[in-house]
Amino acid sequence: MTGVRRAAYWVLRGCVLGSVILTARLPDRLTAQQPSPLARAFELERRGSYPRAAEAYRTVLRTDPADPSALLGLERTLAAMERVAEMAPEVRAGLAVRPTAALYGLALRVWAAAGQPDSMRITTERWAAGETDKMIPYREWGDLLLQRRDLAGARRAYTLGRTASGMPEALAAELAQVAQLQGDFPGSAGEWRLAQRLSPGYRSAAVSALVQTPARQREEVLRALQPEAGGDGAFLAAVLLAQWGDPLRGADQLRRAVASADARAGVDLMAAFIEQLRALGTRDARRALGQALELLAGRQSAAPGARTRLEAARAYADGGDPAAARRMLALIAADRTASGELATQAVRTLLEVQIAAGELEEAERTLEARGDLFPAEDRAIIRRRLALGWMHRGALDRAARLIETDSSVDGAALAGRLALLHGDLKGARLLFQQAGPYAGTRAEATERTALLALIQPIDADSMPLLGSALLALERGDTVLAVAGIDRAAQGLEPKKGGAQLALLAAELEWARGGVVDAERRLKLVAGTRVPATAPAAELDLARLLVALRRNPEAIAQLEHLILTYPESPLVPQARRLLDEVRGGVPAT
Repeated sequence: MTGVRRAAYWVLRGCVLGSVILTARLPDRLTAQQPSPLARAFELERRGSYPRAAEAYRTVLRTDPADPSALLGLERTLAAMERVAEMAPEVRAGLAVRPTAALYGLALRVWAAAGQPDSMRITTERWAAGETDKMIPYREWGDLLLQRRDLAGARRAYTLGRTASGMPEALAAELAQVAQLQGDFPGSAGEWRLAQRLSPGYRSAAVSALVQTPARQREEVLRALQPEAGGDGAFLAAVLLAQWGDPLRGADQLRRAVASADARAGVDLMAAFIEQLRALGTRDARRALGQALELLAGRQSAAPGARTRLEAARAYADGGDPAAARRMLALIAADRTASGELATQAVRTLLEVQIAAGELEEAERTLEARGDLFPAEDRAIIRRRLALGWMHRGALDRAARLIETDSSVDGAALAGRLALLHGDLKGARLLFQQAGPYAGTRAEATERTALLALIQPIDADSMPLLGSALLALERGDTVLAVAGIDRAAQGLEPKKGGAQLALLAAELEWARGGVVDAERRLKLVAGTRVPATAPAAELDLARLLVALRRNPEAIAQLEHLILTYPESPLVPQARRLLDEVRGGVPAT
């Protein structure tokens, strides 16, 4: 045999032997690839073949009645067919072999589906006998009844669980929920108070639940949360009062809550109450926030306490209690440990408080004495705020002196307003143009643009009558302002500012409720046909007619505006209003 033939022989022999061995092992591999009964049951369930899957799971349970995977799989498949109650025999067999917590829970679900309350109770008691935490079985029992809206049964289950555990606050959150569903909010409040002893994490849930209390039960809820029952109850009462619109009474409750709590718990209660108040934003809520922050500062060390007092001062100021704000700031000033930055913020807050309270002389003295704490830009901002305060009082010269060295665009904008109130139209025009369209806030820029448009057509460089009228408007006297504008407009041609002033007077009359006079005035301005003013008067007139529910007249007015002044930038607004009046689009 040649070498090549010999090699071919051994290769062929190896292939034959390998084929024989592979053939011999094939049945074993096929057997190994057959799915287990449990895997087959799961695959049938996955495919949605629930009757066959149930039978497959039962096949597994014949071998091991307590197999957890097979029992749970059988529950799922029967649940899909709404036949869970049918697995009672399998549950009994499993419990007899190997009672576990999972199997007891399954048994409760089966007895619930079968409507067997006695079996549920017996199973719960057997389960609890072997559990360290007695609440678990009773909670499971009560939860199942609660899901089925059996409120009385759920209450009974939870109450038995409390007794079995020996803890007076056991299952309090669950009993609180049942009481609320039964309409017993005071009873729910008492349970929520107990629940907080188990965990402070229940506070937010308690507030969310009890804030829904009907008005007729609120005082009873508050009595159930009396501070004598513990600090947690008083805390809940404080938050609820704030949410119900009485934050100052809530702050009083907080003091009681803190008085009956230990130091750490007291700080936690105050911090939680403060967070609740921050979101409210009302005037009383700001004052209550100041009280809570002051209370918190008293429990803090020096540096944190000073910062908290500063925040309290700001809250008091926003809440309209400048005396309390000054008290907080005085404590910061007397605190030698306060940082320089904190002292600066305190002085800044004091200035804000004084200006807001109208204590302008005191604010000027404070700025003169402590102004060196601030950079030049901040001092200029404070001076402008003081100038605005004096302007609103009518002390124009004193306001002007405060900003005479202010070269900023904001300073120019304010100087322009002062010039206009003096009746200096030429100076006001120049200063408004120097300030540009972006100085100040958006509202201030819009107002400034409107004032410039008001005086731009007027040829005169000075008009003291108009300045006096606008000063009356600045001080809130609309009647005097309208009378002054009327006098200033006498002798002015419509195109030379007369129509603009007449339109302003009409708008002010409407704003103060004089709709009859406002309608008359708007019709007169519309009749001038001045292109810069008449379309605005017609649009305002249409809006007034809509407000008076005179829609046909409003439609005619809007159609006239659109046809007469097709190039006016007000036409898109007129079309929008026309569609709204006709019902084409919802009103905005």
